[in-house]
Amino acid sequence: MTTDRPENQTMKKIKPLLWSGLLVVLILLPYGQMHSHQFINWDDPHYIYQNPIVSQGLSRPGILWAFTTGVTANWHPLTWISHMLDSTLFGPTPAAAHLVNLCWYMGCVILVFFFFLRLGASLPAAFFMASFFGLHPLHVESVAWAAERKDLLCAFFFLSATLVYLKYARERKAPLYLLTTVFFILALLSKPMAVTWPCVALLLDYWPLRRLKSESKKIFYEKIPWFLLTVFSSIVTIVAQDKNAAVKSLTDFPIADRLANAAISYGVYLKQSFWPSGLTVFYPYPYHLSLFSVIAADLALAGISFIVIKFRHERPYLLWGWLFYLGVLFPVIGIIQVGGQAHADRYMLLPQIGIILAVGLFLDKQLTDAKSRKMAGSTMIIIGATLMILTFRQVSHWKNNITLFNHNLETAGENELAHFNLGSAYLTANEPETAIIHYSAAAQMNPQDATTYNNMGLAFLKQKKEDFAEACFRQAILLNPDIAQPHFHLAVININRGMLNDAMEHLNEAVRLAPDWAEAGNLRDAVLQQKKRHDYKK
Repeated sequence: MTTDRPENQTMKKIKPLLWSGLLVVLILLPYGQMHSHQFINWDDPHYIYQNPIVSQGLSRPGILWAFTTGVTANWHPLTWISHMLDSTLFGPTPAAAHLVNLCWYMGCVILVFFFFLRLGASLPAAFFMASFFGLHPLHVESVAWAAERKDLLCAFFFLSATLVYLKYARERKAPLYLLTTVFFILALLSKPMAVTWPCVALLLDYWPLRRLKSESKKIFYEKIPWFLLTVFSSIVTIVAQDKNAAVKSLTDFPIADRLANAAISYGVYLKQSFWPSGLTVFYPYPYHLSLFSVIAADLALAGISFIVIKFRHERPYLLWGWLFYLGVLFPVIGIIQVGGQAHADRYMLLPQIGIILAVGLFLDKQLTDAKSRKMAGSTMIIIGATLMILTFRQVSHWKNNITLFNHNLETAGENELAHFNLGSAYLTANEPETAIIHYSAAAQMNPQDATTYNNMGLAFLKQKKEDFAEACFRQAILLNPDIAQPHFHLAVININRGMLNDAMEHLNEAVRLAPDWAEAGNLRDAVLQQKKRHDYKK
């Protein structure tokens, strides 16, 4: 009988750490450029630099707010707390937000690497699979978008819970069960997409743990607390989304269209995983779906499902990976439609793990001779280098609003969101003429959006075209009488014209609609004093 020497045992422990270090270096190469990137005017203001509670840093009232607010149509208190901690340590700066995102992402990649090892991949295969995951451009959105910190936190704790659960299922120690539960709770507190995790635990019971037949009762009872947490998180999320009117109605998005788009989206995500071209920040919802595309997507999904079920005994990891992909992606596949996107790159951060595992483990187990493995390794180096170049380029698009949304127009075609955000970017850059061009395009695509007209009015004001600005502000009020900004801006125009009574009417309305808006209240007080002096002189 032979035993490994102590130095061999030490090397077995050190090698994964060395591979992990190499993964970190590889991730830094395309993502290091983010230190000079700016915030994006889509969600970043609400999450970070225009959110007074977050920008003030970590505090007891802030933590209480994080657990009770439904702002941004989500309940993710840990995400809010993470942004508050950034503000405390570094201030609400884009460089800090982006580099902290990068640190969380590198942590996710390392966890993915150890997850593949735990599921039976060889060390080189696990490294190549994790590098494919870490360097894939589909994940750029989750890392380069500061507001998507929630994706990274959720993925990190989701994977942590999975790894600890594997250890718990093999050792049956109560502290490991508690730690699994803690990580799952942290994942839910980061983003509600983690609601699928108990089903992932069941998948692990199927393979590689093979507990479904021998321990069916125990498996059921130990999952009850986790499914209760899932139900709680789902209810809170639905309430938050409903309160913010984020869930689209069946009138706007009929159920037949949702099901068709869901099938197509599953196919699109698969295609983008193997051929990552045409990636961008926003994919407009297709209101006219091709019947051929729907049938092709359904046939592809059915065909893959048939194959993995057929080989479930000989190669259970194929079925495991496919079910992981389908299941983890399901909450955001569009059956419950939130937002106007057809699909989104950020949704693939976790689900892609299932595809990588199925393909990677299949190749790892099939290519057994040295020549085949050497050839496979060389191929993976080429693929990894290609992915790194694509990811570097994709990250560069996120440098600022103008580069990001101009790229979106080039890639996804004309859409309201890109034009609106470009209008806002050019308005901030003091280029009102270009801003008006984009706001006009956005208004043409969606003539019912009051904010577009309000912002277009601001652009006209910068050009000293008060008549055009007034028309825009009045149109904004006509479309939405409950917003204060157009009234405030009309008051400013009336003050410039010496029409103080009209200005006071609009300022009173602005203060009524936004009682906490200090600027409106201060201007009203100033106009009131000016009116008193004017009346006194009379």
